[in-house]
Amino acid sequence: MARTDWTIGAVCLMAVVSALFSFAGIWLALVVFLALLILFVANGLQKIPNTPPSKGVLTRFGKRREVEVSEGWNFFPLFPFVFGYVLVKVEVVTSTFGPQKVRTPDGAVISTSETVIWKPGIEGKPGSYVAYLNSGGETGVTAILRERVEDRVKTWGTSNQEGPATWKEAQGLRDDAHSVLAKTLLGAPPLTEVDSLIPTSVWMRFLNQPKSPPTAYDMRPENGENGVAWASIDDVTRHWNWNGLQTIFNGYSQAEQEALKESVEQRRSEINSLRSAKAEFEDEELGITILGFSVGEINLEEGSEVAKAAEQEEKERREMEADKMEIDNISNRAAKLKKDHPDLTSDQAFQLVQTERGKVAKTIIAVSGAKTDVGGDLLGLAGIGREILNGLKGRKGKKGKKKGSKDTEEDETVAEEEDEEEEKKSKGE
Repeated sequence: MARTDWTIGAVCLMAVVSALFSFAGIWLALVVFLALLILFVANGLQKIPNTPPSKGVLTRFGKRREVEVSEGWNFFPLFPFVFGYVLVKVEVVTSTFGPQKVRTPDGAVISTSETVIWKPGIEGKPGSYVAYLNSGGETGVTAILRERVEDRVKTWGTSNQEGPATWKEAQGLRDDAHSVLAKTLLGAPPLTEVDSLIPTSVWMRFLNQPKSPPTAYDMRPENGENGVAWASIDDVTRHWNWNGLQTIFNGYSQAEQEALKESVEQRRSEINSLRSAKAEFEDEELGITILGFSVGEINLEEGSEVAKAAEQEEKERREMEADKMEIDNISNRAAKLKKDHPDLTSDQAFQLVQTERGKVAKTIIAVSGAKTDVGGDLLGLAGIGREILNGLKGRKGKKGKKKGSKDTEEDETVAEEEDEEEEKKSKGE
């Protein structure tokens, strides 16, 4: 509290005491003086709460002064008629805006939300609390921030001169959105100024390690220098480059290049600190300290034709990836079979894998008690032929057949003939 404030209170009290001494006895005056003193002190003692964290703005005759009153007990002479205070909560405020709908240049409607984290007042600047109150307190400041943020995001999303050209590009440009919002919320100061006519967001993409893909804005010749775009993309290979901007950058001196890199990296660091709510940027106009902000996910409007088409496109992409993975697995399995069994052809290995996966029907061949499971297209494999031969040979010595009998000799003759036929078939296959 200022020394003059105490002086005024003391003078008022002494005037009352002098009047009592003039018209009453000393003892009566002393009693009245003590009573008035107790009332004076008790009335003037006021506590600024610390839960929630709060500050007080001193008032004199109801008018706010640029004097900060800290939390705890404070003395306000002749409270509240002469001196008083306005309570200000200084806890951190999180203001969330949106979802906000924006139409991109390709006609699609996207939606996004933004969050600004801030607190009232600026450390070491008592007048900031007056500015905060003059801005309407928490309600008024939130409304002003909403207008600033939503207007800037709308301009960024719909403009042909900056920002995304399509909704797909918008989803990949959240960093760019953070950059333009940072300048809107904070202005050139306190953000580091980049000494270049080329937008800082373009330099940030170009100087990123590795370089970020250029946007449609970066590839427009009218935005470049002498009709040459900063970046381009090959229509066939879809490979992009920054050749145009690289030529401009190479034309700078070594000192200019280093200065540009340093200022761009400083700007990037400031924006990253804002995104992680670790910054402390002052907004003297509103009397607040901005700790951070973030841009949420950028999504297509649900139910729109563009959204349905995008969903179908994503579904087809996932199916193509699943098919590719399945084909790769089959190819790898077939290659392993062919490596383990060199006598197999590629087609036979593939058929075996398909049989294992249940994609090819099995044929069960029964030969005199021997059964062989094979793929429907593999009846001619040498291995199957051998199985058949083994099954046929296994008939010898069967129960009920006596060695040396006529029936046995006939059976052996038939078996030999069948063996020869099967061998011919196997070789023919």
